[in-house]
Amino acid sequence: MRVGESTKRKDGGRKVAGLAEYPSDVDDGERLHAAVLRSNVSHGRLVEFRAEGARSMPEVEAVVSREELLGGFDPLIRHHGDVVAAIAAKTPEAAAEAIRRIEYRVERLDPIHDPETAFDEEAPQLHQSDTGFSKFGRRHAVNVENPAYARNVDDYHRLELGDVDAGFEAASFVHEGEYRTPRVAHCNLDTHFCLATWNQGTLELFETIGAPRAAERKLSKLLDVDEERISVDTPATSGSSFGGRSLPKLTVEPVAATLAKVTERPVQLQFDREEEFVVGESRHWTRCRIKTGVSAEGKLEALEIEMLADTGGYPNGVGHIVLTNSMERPLDLYDVSNYRFEGVSVYTNNPPAGEYRGIGVTQMTFALESHVDEVAREIGMAPDQFRRQNFVSEGDERPHTGVPIESCGLEECLARGMKTFSHAREGSSTDRDVLRGTGIAAGAHTTGSGSADKESSEARIQLDETGRFTVETPAVDLGQGSDTVLTQIVAEGLNVPPARIHSERFSPDAAFDDDLGSVASRTTYVIGMAALKTAKSMRALLEERAAVELGVEPRSVQLQDDVVVSATGASIPLTEVVRRAEDDRLVARERVTTAHTPPGYGIHFAAVEVDRRTGAVDVLTYVAAQDVGFAINPKLVEGQLEGAVSHGIEFALSSELRIEQGVPKNANLADYPVISPWEMPDTLACELIESNERTGPFGAKGVGTPSLPPVAPAILNAIRDATGIRFTEPPVDSEAIYFGINDVSN
Repeated sequence: MRVGESTKRKDGGRKVAGLAEYPSDVDDGERLHAAVLRSNVSHGRLVEFRAEGARSMPEVEAVVSREELLGGFDPLIRHHGDVVAAIAAKTPEAAAEAIRRIEYRVERLDPIHDPETAFDEEAPQLHQSDTGFSKFGRRHAVNVENPAYARNVDDYHRLELGDVDAGFEAASFVHEGEYRTPRVAHCNLDTHFCLATWNQGTLELFETIGAPRAAERKLSKLLDVDEERISVDTPATSGSSFGGRSLPKLTVEPVAATLAKVTERPVQLQFDREEEFVVGESRHWTRCRIKTGVSAEGKLEALEIEMLADTGGYPNGVGHIVLTNSMERPLDLYDVSNYRFEGVSVYTNNPPAGEYRGIGVTQMTFALESHVDEVAREIGMAPDQFRRQNFVSEGDERPHTGVPIESCGLEECLARGMKTFSHAREGSSTDRDVLRGTGIAAGAHTTGSGSADKESSEARIQLDETGRFTVETPAVDLGQGSDTVLTQIVAEGLNVPPARIHSERFSPDAAFDDDLGSVASRTTYVIGMAALKTAKSMRALLEERAAVELGVEPRSVQLQDDVVVSATGASIPLTEVVRRAEDDRLVARERVTTAHTPPGYGIHFAAVEVDRRTGAVDVLTYVAAQDVGFAINPKLVEGQLEGAVSHGIEFALSSELRIEQGVPKNANLADYPVISPWEMPDTLACELIESNERTGPFGAKGVGTPSLPPVAPAILNAIRDATGIRFTEPPVDSEAIYFGINDVSN
């Protein structure tokens, strides 16, 4: 078997040796360097702009104000760090100095920083019409059904199933809670980078981005350039993303493209670390209100959710994803007939929010699993038992999609996870100042974006005269190991060693059907299906050609490693089959379309130790039991889970981009808390549950996104168990815990 084995990463050697070249490592000496002048006012109008001092510098090639940028920028500043002007110069140092020489004045306007009042009738209107920026990334017409949301609505969603009011009437117990989640930064090691070049009327962009084809489409609309005249290419080695590099940014591609057009030279724009925090987009701040009704036996009778999300100063289409994920994921996890959801994302004068691993579902799952845990405690039922009797099951119809659940490993996640956790966790402490507790949380998230009725992808495989297979797909390896996994899938489909396979992304000018690339945990599932179908097609082609050469029936031959062998024992090398083909090569190309977005499930367990003297939390034991469908590469899957635990601990206990009056106060890696291996659990175990998703390649489904949502609630539920305190606003630092314990004690 080539799949199901922990094959070494294809890119591991070069990365470990420091030989891999990231985008910012390459400089041909021909490009200009961009710098951006950013506003220190969160809401205002640019009324004066003087750049004579900058233009007088011999190293400066171009100066443009915000209103000269491609994309139709207006003079209104909508957040701290918004673009005022941009410079292209021969060196980064000259560009930075030119920025300091620009003089400008912004007329201040009343700002709105509180998302809880942004929709009031009295709030300043940040976008005056439904055109231009207010349509950037928009996925649907927004129809607001609640008159309370009068202004600054970025997106709105509502869903009601069954008779919610009757469900609450029938319930024996009703519990309500409010939960808030913070802005969290991705903290990718490399910062945003874009190299723009205009080549005979075509805009060529070179950058790390997860969905190049979707980027071309979005930029075409924003910049008013034909889609065929925009080409987005990615480097051989891309940096990490975690959602932060999925789609274009308003102050990245338009800035580089404008300067490149004005100067008729390639222009490179790279953020410094402060810019990465301020304008690189963060996870959405949210407020979630939940009301739950349960029967005397602990069965969910009704569930009502109200979600508010802060989009920041500009739209990008992500508010829609936050709301739809928040609306639909509870129905993927719990069997509840009476359900009501209302959600709104609003514009504020805060820095922009965007995609971050588990868009919306990470925030929703924290709120829901904290709430469910409290409900179980209030009615005197064990948290695992309450969840078990309310979980969905395989075969259940997903009420919001009408599609049945093909695979569901929740029961096995619970059983195996609890068994591993009971063996791994530590006992009680003899130190009277140490409190210990355990927590559990479940989560579900779809494989694929779910943003369209169907998803599609393509793959192309070519066999050359040397016997090497080259696989082209739309996948972008952003560190998740997709090149390795796709190689394993193709090797299994062909029945050849992985060493014979070289994987690469389709060239930017190639015609292929895949708009989304490597986002939303769809690479292994959707692109993997296309790769497997193409591998089978190539294998059939080879065996057919070989059968002709051997004078036997195609069904009597089989491709094995580097030869095709017949039932009679006769064989022919692959290289000979290719040599006898036209052009000394064989090509197969296939396309797949799927309407399935199978949920990946996880149940996670945490044991914590809390020092009542300081409020410090130590995560002693963590078990992540994750339904992955089938682990194509178990070691890479474990890496995804371990990374999710790291992100989740940060979300629960430390990380927040702190905003005061629209200004980030910790926009640097010295003040922004990022955990180290020291803060990881003392014992970390991963249980890979293989539920065999019928629609996926070899039974696989997504794991990168579904593995994150349960982490933070599992940890905070464990703190609740240890201290008796329900914390509803992460991150929960030691100070909050210390004073919380002392308040309870007093």
